Amino acid sequence: MSTIQRIQRAILEGNYEFTDHAIEEAYADDLSLQDVVDVLLQGDIDSIYTEDPRGTRYVVRGDIDDFEVDVVCRFRSDETLLIIITVYRVD
Repeated sequence: MSTIQRIQRAILEGNYEFTDHAIEEAYADDLSLQDVVDVLLQGDIDSIYTEDPRGTRYVVRGDIDDFEVDVVCRFRSDETLLIIITVYRVD
């Protein structure tokens, strides 16, 4: 199973949570939490960062209306939960 499929599966099964930071950033960019979920379900992996001691981070990029949105996420160390770390509009 590819990484994007693992991310999508976690979303579809409800095995994800938003950090407070992700919620704040979504609202600051006029994005709903459903917009963030839609990016994760329909987007593609744009970047992978493996140097973080907390675990590999994935940047998923997708379109909401007429702009691109990046969602940064990682799996919890036991791989059972997807953590949505932050979200932002791409300038």
